[in-house]
Amino acid sequence: MAESLKPPTPPKLTRTVESRVAIRKHPLHPMLVVFPIAFLVVVVASDIAFLWSGLAFWARMSMVLSAGGLVMGILAALAGTADLLLIRVVRRHVSAWTHALSGVMVLAMAAANTWLRWHDPVAAVWPWGLVLSSLMAVLVGVAGWLGGGLSFHHGIGVYGHPGSEDRGPDAPPEA
Repeated sequence: MAESLKPPTPPKLTRTVESRVAIRKHPLHPMLVVFPIAFLVVVVASDIAFLWSGLAFWARMSMVLSAGGLVMGILAALAGTADLLLIRVVRRHVSAWTHALSGVMVLAMAAANTWLRWHDPVAAVWPWGLVLSSLMAVLVGVAGWLGGGLSFHHGIGVYGHPGSEDRGPDAPPEA
């Protein structure tokens, strides 16, 4: 009975693996990736807004968002790829490779989506623009879920908490 009255033990903090591509210990990949995530997910909404309203503004906005997501996604991918290649412990995680592969697929779909819409954004929306943007939004969710798991569960590519410096930047997270 006395065992059940004890306060629960706090969860053990895992050690973190700091990003090698950072400005003053602030990792670039997590900072940059928010832009392509936002841009590429909103392409679906602007496609639907065009189909609902018929305003060409929304079709053009879809093209601009797709192109902006592609450019910012390439920048974020460069920072993420550098971390993947420079930090040994990151390469050991299957989810890191899956995250990278899903990110490449997102960028390929963003490139296809931008190419499709480039000359005539209005005509490109139905049906293939909407299909591409919908699939792209799902893939963005998958890539984001995997990337979030790497950061929040495994502590990869984040700013270390006090005490993490004594183990070195390549130290694996503790269980």
